[in-house]
Amino acid sequence: MANKEIPYKIYLEESELASAWYNVRADMKTKPAPLLNPGTGQPMTAEELGAVFCEELVAQELKNDDRLIPIPEEIVSFYKMYRPSPLVRAYCLEEKLQTRHTTQKSRGSKA
Repeated sequence: MANKEIPYKIYLEESELASAWYNVRADMKTKPAPLLNPGTGQPMTAEELGAVFCEELVAQELKNDDRLIPIPEEIVSFYKMYRPSPLVRAYCLEEKLQTRHTTQKSRGSKA
C-alpha cells in the first residue's frame, strides 16, 4: 500500500510554507450555490457578508475564478510560529478514493 519513497510525515521548512491558499471553486465545473440571506432567500451581497465576516474573507467568499488567493503576510508570520505539526500522507484515503498525493494536516493532539 505505502510507497517507501514517500514518507508518511513531511516537515516543512519555513521557506516551504504556502504563500497562497488554493480556491477549489476555480476548478469546479459546477460552482456551488451562493450563500443565501435567510431573511430574503436571495444571494448575499458583499455588504451583507461584511456584517459577519471581515473584508478579506468576504472577498475570498465571492471569488469563484481565482485559483490562488495570496495569504496575507501577517498570517504567514503566524504560520511560521504556530504550524510545527507535519503534513501526513493519507495513504489509506488515497486507496479508498483512488487518488494520488493526498495529505492531511493534524489540527490537534489526541488526549
